[in-house]
Amino acid sequence: MLTARPDPRLGAARILVVGVGGLGSPAAAALAAAGVGTLGLVDPDAVEVSNLPRQPLYETADVGRPKVAAAAARLAALAPGIAVEPHARRFGAGDAALAARFEVVLDGTDTIAAKFAVNDACVAAGVPLVHAGVLGLRAQVMTVLPGRSACYRCVFEEAPPPGDVPSCDEAGVLGPTVAFAAALQAAEAIRLATGSEPLFADRLLAIDLGAGRHRRVPLARNPRCQSCRAADHAVQRSEAS
Repeated sequence: MLTARPDPRLGAARILVVGVGGLGSPAAAALAAAGVGTLGLVDPDAVEVSNLPRQPLYETADVGRPKVAAAAARLAALAPGIAVEPHARRFGAGDAALAARFEVVLDGTDTIAAKFAVNDACVAAGVPLVHAGVLGLRAQVMTVLPGRSACYRCVFEEAPPPGDVPSCDEAGVLGPTVAFAAALQAAEAIRLATGSEPLFADRLLAIDLGAGRHRRVPLARNPRCQSCRAADHAVQRSEAS
């Protein structure tokens, strides 16, 4: 049970975690411990034995259970009084309405196609997104402020053909890397939820834990970005009506 006194603004915060695996699991635990009032969880998968070493919300007894159900139970034990909204399904680009019910979205997905889908939904909904990606000992983190900063599609433009880039399952990820990236995501989400300026908007933080190096890459909105252009046009139509 938590004993720390949380920031009262966090008690009213609503944060959505998409993908409750290597990134989303430790990020959700950190947000619950910080005192976030409502966490939404989206994941279509069940807990597998291979998840246990790097996904701290699950134990052996959870194998076979839907991840969102097992995670919701563990989060309630960590932070009594937290409201958890589980969605045992895949999040898609058409889920802007779901994203719009929250103040911040964390991307805990593990494929590039899924990351584009989360980005596009958040940009369409106008909801800040904290992205992270991990492969081996390398990680990247960036924050998307729709209408203000570069989005994921501004930077990477299009998803590669299926099979061109290995997924996390195929290439492998290490527990310390996802835990570190998830902690950065959670801290950024807390900054956004409490009205503080985000650290990773219009910059990509690239981390190499193997070499002990990191760098910040400046970013800018891409005038060719399909997601941003569609969202901008929607805002213009709304303002004109």
